[in-house]
Amino acid sequence: MKSKKWFVVRFLAPAMLCLLAIFLYPALRTILMSFNKVGFVTDNMKDWEFIGFANYTKLMGSPLFRRSLWNILKIWIGGGVVILSLSMLFSVIITSRIKGKKFWKAMLYLPHIISSVALVTMWMQYAYHNQYGLFKRLFELIHWNSMAQFQWTAPENLFLAMMIAYSYAGVGFYMLIMVAGIDGVSEDYYEASRIEGAGIWQQFCYITLPMLKDIIKRCIVLYSASAAGFFVYSTLFSFNTENATVTPMVYMYEVVFGTGVGSSSAELNVGAGAAAGVLIMLVVLIVNAVLNRIIPSEDGQ
Repeated sequence: MKSKKWFVVRFLAPAMLCLLAIFLYPALRTILMSFNKVGFVTDNMKDWEFIGFANYTKLMGSPLFRRSLWNILKIWIGGGVVILSLSMLFSVIITSRIKGKKFWKAMLYLPHIISSVALVTMWMQYAYHNQYGLFKRLFELIHWNSMAQFQWTAPENLFLAMMIAYSYAGVGFYMLIMVAGIDGVSEDYYEASRIEGAGIWQQFCYITLPMLKDIIKRCIVLYSASAAGFFVYSTLFSFNTENATVTPMVYMYEVVFGTGVGSSSAELNVGAGAAAGVLIMLVVLIVNAVLNRIIPSEDGQ
């Protein structure tokens, strides 16, 4: 018995050492850094100036950071509802014995594997262009003049434009996960329900959704983590003239490296950036804890 335990310890030791070196130490250092004023990321700890909760107070008093929190809330709730709902819809359609299942699955997943820079360039230079964009020509074709004149890249509409592009790229990933879950449901359940006279909607509500509870929970967790780290699209859709798309990750990058995102650039302070990172981590942990309460796993854990 002891030999088996020793074997397990030796087997897990390399992974645990990597975890400590790559994840745990930086996390602890970031937490400590958030209580100090730090000039640069590589500064020695002896050069740090302890200021307590001043960084957190500064964050909560920053209009730019509060705007970033409001943006991330909209991304998490609004974007999550849209992306996960569309993913569920497409996964149900694809698993309903339609022709060309592999083709449609590949087409819906394709935007997810294309570079974000390339996708944003396509949306900005082609779909959203004010003179010859796809949306402008499409709305002109159907004589919807108000939408044809809609300025997608105006500051007040930039967040909406960003979320449309982000949803377009993100649906395919969660769709594949849900497709795999639906394919794992035994056909016997659907066959029995059809014999009892159940329709498509009844099958979806009483078979598909309950059987996919754990899959949906995992998709929500994955999306929550992705939303908390929302950075690339926020940066690419920012023109350095407004804060319409700023997120906590962008704000953290700005105060640490001084990228000057938005009109009101924050003072460089690595400690403030670390505090923003700690808050993001806490939000992810809280969301996971709430999800575990609301959507318990099938095994009760």
